[in-house]
Amino acid sequence: MTEATTGRRARSGHGARFTVRAAVLALSLLPGSGSAQAVDGWKNSSELSFVRTGGNAASSTLGISTTVTRSWERTELKMEAGGIRTRTTRFERIAVGTGSDYRIEEKSDSEVSAENYHARVRVDRRFSERTSVFVQSGWTRNTFSGIRHRLVNVAGVSTRWLEREGQRLRTAYGFTHTVERDVVPDPEDSGRFLGLRLSTDYWLRVTGNAEWSSTLAVDGNGSDRSDLRADWVNAFSVAMNERLALKTSFRTTFDNQPALARLPLRSPAGEDDGTVLVPREKLDRVFTVALVITF
Repeated sequence: MTEATTGRRARSGHGARFTVRAAVLALSLLPGSGSAQAVDGWKNSSELSFVRTGGNAASSTLGISTTVTRSWERTELKMEAGGIRTRTTRFERIAVGTGSDYRIEEKSDSEVSAENYHARVRVDRRFSERTSVFVQSGWTRNTFSGIRHRLVNVAGVSTRWLEREGQRLRTAYGFTHTVERDVVPDPEDSGRFLGLRLSTDYWLRVTGNAEWSSTLAVDGNGSDRSDLRADWVNAFSVAMNERLALKTSFRTTFDNQPALARLPLRSPAGEDDGTVLVPREKLDRVFTVALVITF
């Protein structure tokens, strides 16, 4: 059996110390019992989308996500979780008998054709009108992009450039510690590294009941400058009433050094000759339409 691999990022450790320090900092940022009363109570925004098709082929897609926030006088807490799962059923039909007398036999095969889950928690502590410090931890699972699980811890500084009734703009800069396990392990990749993150978060009220948001996060590997990843989400929502809204979003993720896939290798004569490791696609895109429930 032969295997061909491409050189990928070299990664370093120090993860345990970074994770412990981030956890201690997160606890210190939360307000204690002597803090001022909460400026805003708990808020929740949940999204639900479902699509099902039938006929010669069948598929169903279910998407669920929720965001929970709470704000104190100088502290903000945000928790997010969600996922998308698609199952596809393919039918195979054959005729058994003669040309004038036959019966139809049908076989079906169902499999999961898309799957993506995520969870994040972030704590911001404001120490001036425009500047905050924050810690964040985020987990991702996307097996069809080759990621069994990825955990990214971030600690940094956030700046508010705009903060008005119909418009907000915030940027953030931080140090990251990443732990990644791929579906097909890369023999040249330790799966851990320290890096940097730059991010922007923009929100605009377009009309009285419509709003647009755009978030972008770019991660870099401190040991390999060519190892860059980006996550860009644009969303447009229209409120139907105080609690319900329709939301369309388009998410683009980019990985300059994507996870590997194992492919069967065949000789020019058509004989099996082991497997090879090849990089997956660098770009993934997801378009969703969802019902948003806020309370």
